[in-house]
Amino acid sequence: MRAIWICGIGGLILAAGAATSRASKPSAFSNQSKPMTATVTVLALSSSSRQSFAGNQEVYLATVDVKGTREFARVIDQYPGFGLPIRPSLLRERTPLKMKVTREPECDLPGSQIFLTQGDAAIFDGSVRDSLRTHASDAIPCYKTLHQTIEIAKK
Repeated sequence: MRAIWICGIGGLILAAGAATSRASKPSAFSNQSKPMTATVTVLALSSSSRQSFAGNQEVYLATVDVKGTREFARVIDQYPGFGLPIRPSLLRERTPLKMKVTREPECDLPGSQIFLTQGDAAIFDGSVRDSLRTHASDAIPCYKTLHQTIEIAKK
């Protein structure tokens, strides 16, 4: 009976070693970029999807500042169906937000392929349309947020 127990522990150690080995290999599902702290100012809401139990997604056009490097970018915020989006009043006032983001090159798009709503209700800075025209053939960088890290940036 004691030998079985030792064998069982040995198997657990081997399984844990295999899991660690697998975790350090490149993933086939994501680019494994590390989360970075960014200051984000949302300029417009590009699209919004609410699917209750399946989750929600907001795609923003924003200025993203990571370590002093500021760029015009798409920011994708995915969160659970029971979660809340960023308050509209903060978006309208262009309140700087601090959040953790990951760089996701596979969702970069040229400015000409980025959707904006027809009305101005979801555009918080009029320069966003000019920025899209200026970058019509340039790839606009894409970031994904870690929703639970979004907070109002300290001034």
